[in-house]
Amino acid sequence: MKLLILGGNGMAGHLLLRYLDEAGEHELFYTIRTEAEKEGLHRTALPGARLYVDVADWERVSHAIELIRPDVIVNCVGILNDAARLQQVLAYEVNGLLPHKLARQAESVGARLIHISTDCVFNGDRGRYEERHVPDGHSVYARTKALGEVNSAPHLTIRTSIIGPELRQGGIGLLHWFLQQSGEIKGFVHVPWNGVTTLELAKFIRYALERGSGLSGLVHLTAPETVSKYELLKLFQRTFGRSDVTIRADDAIVLDRTLQSTRADLGYAVPDYETMLAELSSWMRMHP
Repeated sequence: MKLLILGGNGMAGHLLLRYLDEAGEHELFYTIRTEAEKEGLHRTALPGARLYVDVADWERVSHAIELIRPDVIVNCVGILNDAARLQQVLAYEVNGLLPHKLARQAESVGARLIHISTDCVFNGDRGRYEERHVPDGHSVYARTKALGEVNSAPHLTIRTSIIGPELRQGGIGLLHWFLQQSGEIKGFVHVPWNGVTTLELAKFIRYALERGSGLSGLVHLTAPETVSKYELLKLFQRTFGRSDVTIRADDAIVLDRTLQSTRADLGYAVPDYETMLAELSSWMRMHP
């Protein structure tokens, strides 16, 4: 199949590109915003054909889709957290409206959209949120990401939370942050988490590509276990051999955005955290 990955230099996008390239099953195209954006990367050797497209410019995005005519568009772009709060109009355009435009444009060329959403669409006061629960997050990021979820066939929205390496030095992911630390850091004991690694997300997307339109709508991609953010940092410490970091338990924050998958037709098993992190660590050593 011919795939167009939007956000090929992001935390999810770059690993997906490399994973699918090694699988050798698809023709890969990807976007980054501008040529100047390459300067912020510490690794730039990405497989596939690169297109310089700012996703806020719908005319450019539409033209790229018409030009490539992909079988599947994978949307890995997003305006995150503080950036969404500071650029609210852009957040509504990119997080909220763009996915629906992509779905319509995909249909016009006979393609399918796979869109990545987030557990942050929920407020976090109850946890174990199922696909049927209505998003109730209050932040601009939460509201815009909830608006952008595409739940109609043949498209697929994957709600999840991810950890993984970054290409960009200024990345804000938890693992990227942890690997830059030394000395004492905090780990929140009352913030449970059951997301996945970006490598596991890439594996699931490959599985979804194989399933085709038989797997559509909204799915929750979660681990079979739940850990606190404190326990997750301890897992990072063991997996990556960071004896120079001391993790102090902190109970200041209480927040539960854990997800529960209820799709009986999902047919996919996520491994435990020891396995996921060992696989990710091995991947990172092989792809420095």
